Amino acid sequence: MAEDLRTVAQRLYGLRPDEFTAARTAAEKSARADGDKELAAAVKALRRPAVAAWAVNLLVRRRGELVEQVVELGEQLRQAQSLLRGDALRDLARQRRQLVTAVASEATALAASEGDQRLSDAAVRQVEETLQAAMTDRPAAEAVRSGLLAQPLSSTGMASLAEVLAVPLDQAGPAAGTAATSSGEERPALSVVRDADPADRAREEARARVEAAGASVRAAQKAFDKATRKRAKAEAKVLQLEAELEELRRRVAELEEHTDAAAERLGDLDSGLEEAAATLEDARAEADAASSAFAELS
Repeated sequence: MAEDLRTVAQRLYGLRPDEFTAARTAAEKSARADGDKELAAAVKALRRPAVAAWAVNLLVRRRGELVEQVVELGEQLRQAQSLLRGDALRDLARQRRQLVTAVASEATALAASEGDQRLSDAAVRQVEETLQAAMTDRPAAEAVRSGLLAQPLSSTGMASLAEVLAVPLDQAGPAAGTAATSSGEERPALSVVRDADPADRAREEARARVEAAGASVRAAQKAFDKATRKRAKAEAKVLQLEAELEELRRRVAELEEHTDAAAERLGDLDSGLEEAAATLEDARAEADAASSAFAELS
């Protein structure tokens, strides 16, 4: 039974880049041998995937649950971003970067396990950019999920899916297996079909992780709001105590002035007391002399 373009493309884009050209040529010859010139031409037009695109396709096939986690967390974060701001948004951005970095590392490990296909630093960055695009843009997510990338995506956007996908995707018309050619004829085309793998359990686990992440965001926001309220109360208390301290300082300065005045007055009184004591001593001496003189006359 002859293969259709969907089957051929899924098989070819699951191969290593160095295996692609020979396998594409073989598939083209097979289609011609079966008398399907249209399919042969479509297969011949399939582009060899860039290394980063191949790594993402491999990730979709081998660790599809991670790709789903990226896509679904992106959806969750887009909803959360409309409700959060400031530190909460920065925390979400950090979580997103961490997830993208972790999944890109898994793609790198998978590539290394495929005949020691090592990704360059530039290719790793392109994988991260592709995952970031899938997280922020729904059409990009569908392109990644298809497992048929010929070129990596950019998180800053793309002109059309045709630039990055191996085969144009007919997403609107009822003829899901056809697309118009430049001559006006129709040829088989590939619609977006999500991989049967990962299993439902893995998808549920990924969805649970997304929900847990959303719950963590809500809990973090609640804790942040509580901490903000506590800080506001503490700040009001500090302002109150500073005002009381200022009043006490003013009172202390006032008391110091009164103390200095009282000390000065005490000094004046001490001087008067000394003068009074001297006068008293003189008076006593005069009294004693008068008494003695009187006694002699008696």
